[in-house]
Amino acid sequence: MKAPYRNAIRSKAMIRKAMLTLLNKKQLSDISVTDIVKLANINRGTFYNHYNNPLEILEEIKNELIQKLSELLASSKTPSSIDDLLDVFNEYFLKNEKDYKTIVKSIPYSFVENIKYSFIQEVSKIDLGKTSIISVYFAVNGLIGLYMDYLKENLPFNSQDIITMSKEFVHKLFL
Repeated sequence: MKAPYRNAIRSKAMIRKAMLTLLNKKQLSDISVTDIVKLANINRGTFYNHYNNPLEILEEIKNELIQKLSELLASSKTPSSIDDLLDVFNEYFLKNEKDYKTIVKSIPYSFVENIKYSFIQEVSKIDLGKTSIISVYFAVNGLIGLYMDYLKENLPFNSQDIITMSKEFVHKLFL
């Protein structure tokens, strides 16, 4: 497969940035290709060289964020520790919080399910002693629910509060 041209990479970046900007102002269903190309300052042909519709942009962004998170979790220094996985997850979460907030408000269900699946896979690799798989599912669903509520701005806490609470919860459940 050929490496993409620099112009193509730049065009896609401009389209994605425009899409995220628009998602902070409008609902996904209200965003048109015209809105995106105007904000990105590109022509329609350039848009259609990369995407068929606005939803494809969001799906690509979502998939890349989830893939990167999965890679980070899988390559954490010592995957034998639940704390290590939480540290990796929290670091990545803080780094991408703005994009996560935008995406969660637009297409929450598939995004949440993909994150849960990735995290459950990584947690399942850790020796948790007598902890059952049901406890793992319970914990992951609870933690992801907490983060999603935070991202949707349904909680009166800041990101550091969420990180501290998540670690306390995991320690009480598993350690």
